[in-house]
Amino acid sequence: MSPTYRVTLVQLTPGATALAGAADKVELGQIPLEEVIRLAGNLLRLDVSANPKTEAGILVHRDDKGWRIAVHHGRLCVHKSTSLFDEFWTVESPEGLAQLPPFNVAGAPAAKAARKQAASTQRHGILRTVGEVAGLFVLALAFIIIGFKFGLPQRKLSDLPADLVLVTADSERASVFSAVSGSYVTGRKPGDRVVTITPEGRVTFSRIGKDGKPTPSQGEEQARAARKGNQAVILTSLGTIAESPPDAVSVGNSVASYSWRKLMTN
Repeated sequence: MSPTYRVTLVQLTPGATALAGAADKVELGQIPLEEVIRLAGNLLRLDVSANPKTEAGILVHRDDKGWRIAVHHGRLCVHKSTSLFDEFWTVESPEGLAQLPPFNVAGAPAAKAARKQAASTQRHGILRTVGEVAGLFVLALAFIIIGFKFGLPQRKLSDLPADLVLVTADSERASVFSAVSGSYVTGRKPGDRVVTITPEGRVTFSRIGKDGKPTPSQGEEQARAARKGNQAVILTSLGTIAESPPDAVSVGNSVASYSWRKLMTN
């Protein structure tokens, strides 16, 4: 018998076919893995990037454990709890969910079928990766040949935006972290997000509680320092965070950016 999961849709319409309001939740009760995979496929097709503040996702519970299925940068991910700030796994397709610990139940028919399809997808992915590596190798050789003939290029290939430069010198990294340090909020209502940056570049995430104060940390990471011209910027899983005086930072990703105000405490 296939295992079932207690599922709740957050900021999604029934069937996860469209985004819903910030307070909307749909309790689906106990459903099988096949239905969870179908809902995850619908979620992946939605344009969640249209609203950077959306928290649309699928909450999945089995016994006393819970996980959250969401979309980050166009890919499905499964958070290791129901919090968006917790660590997460990523999958190449909705069927790949069956390979993750929340759903990988021995003997489950859906898991077996999904494993078979995921294995096929993985083989295609390996072949594609081999082809890409071969292409990059040829491209690298071409750069080396051109470099010896005309002088090596001064700019390194990077996944960073062209106008961002990573900072490596200790003194300059300290200057960048100090410039953006502080606590910043999206608003002052319960549930609004809070990001706190220390002068050492440690970034913690939390929310505004019912008492109007930040809740305990819901996630922490070490940021990377960079500069955009004369502007101090740090790189986090939330996106880029840049100083934006007075008393604000600009939080951005590949789709949009928006301003968080500094949290003033007495």
